[in-house]
Amino acid sequence: MVRSHTRFDDTCEIVGVKNEVAVTGEILQFREHDVIIATIHRSAKVTLHWQANVAQYVGSMGGVEFKSKGPKAHNYRTTR
Repeated sequence: MVRSHTRFDDTCEIVGVKNEVAVTGEILQFREHDVIIATIHRSAKVTLHWQANVAQYVGSMGGVEFKSKGPKAHNYRTTR
């Protein structure tokens, strides 16, 4: 029996919309095409929600808007 699994990285690139500065965020919670909760520099927690019309996760914190394409997915197959 061949099974296919998808694993996601525990980090993702988060970009400030206004200044286009990209930082690496550490993912605390992730649900594909729903929500990302991540920390930036282990000091700020940001929640990004999936926006289907732009195909990205979007959120704001402290008046600053952020966007992310999400973590990279890795597909692999296992056999029994």
